[in-house]
Amino acid sequence: MRAVNYGDPDFIDAELVPRVDGSSLDADRIRAGSQALGVFAKQLTAKVLRSHAEGPLCPSELEERIGWAPGTSLRTATTTLRQLGALARVEAENGGRATATGLTVAGRELLLVADALEHWLLSSPGGPIALDSTAGRGTVKVLTAGWDSTIVMALAERPLSLTELNDAIVHTNYPALKRRISKLRSTSLISPIGKGKGTTYVATDWLRRAIAPIVIAGRWERKHDPSFERVTRGEAEAAFMLTLPLVGELPEEASGTCALTVLAAEERDGLPGEIGGVAVEVERGRIVAFSPNTALAPTNWALGTADAWFEAVIEGHPDALDFRGSQSELPLGIVQAIHTILLTPEGSESPS
Repeated sequence: MRAVNYGDPDFIDAELVPRVDGSSLDADRIRAGSQALGVFAKQLTAKVLRSHAEGPLCPSELEERIGWAPGTSLRTATTTLRQLGALARVEAENGGRATATGLTVAGRELLLVADALEHWLLSSPGGPIALDSTAGRGTVKVLTAGWDSTIVMALAERPLSLTELNDAIVHTNYPALKRRISKLRSTSLISPIGKGKGTTYVATDWLRRAIAPIVIAGRWERKHDPSFERVTRGEAEAAFMLTLPLVGELPEEASGTCALTVLAAEERDGLPGEIGGVAVEVERGRIVAFSPNTALAPTNWALGTADAWFEAVIEGHPDALDFRGSQSELPLGIVQAIHTILLTPEGSESPS
């Protein structure tokens, strides 16, 4: 059986992984999940949201619940959550004149994003980080910027040098790209391989585990953000490629190839179009290669819209997907493993 080393730039066969180019990175739009993630990079947002978990609060009650905080910052955080639709004004209890705010359905589901971020931050390689802390907000900001700028998407595919990243990410100038790489390194989201001009950067396991809050944030936007367009090819493929190296042992008898494919909700010529996906090769229960080219795995498939994939990998409902092929248990096993990774970020060991 081939040894697996996801930190090795030569691990994935050149035939399986085409060269990264800027056209595949969807540079002209905000990444799915970025808005819902980014709100937690702002001061007091998480505290204000969580303070409403037990019921509506008027401003004085909110201030008491949070403790001392600058009034302007408190109002800004409340306004931000209202603009997102997470909080709404409600009539104050006991006939009070002060206007209270309470969680909406969107607000309760935004709490799931906060929980996913906090679980991820608590598994930081440098020690647990609280979401409400300065370090927590800063790390969320770096993660969001890395995802939104498509740096994370590019490194999800394979290790790249700064020069290669600069060639791939045409919408970011070199100095800005260099600064973002530095911040991603300082927060343990990427790590260098080699030194000097030969340095390449690889996504750390901790960055890969960030796919949990990213995907949950993307689902929140899909349900509650009217401006949300759709999950794109680059986002879908990056989500799979970030997660697959974390999949541990599958059943020992599992061998073969399969495709994990996200389909468009709308149909063209009576058939749903493909947004994106990955081909996966498994040998004796271990993933040995994967590629953002589903045509390389024509025998077995897991197919579904973005909503169906959200149900499968977040809620653990694989029946939302369509499994096809003579070895349909192969993609099913991978989907179930991805769900386990999302539920228990520290519960699965990365192949080594």
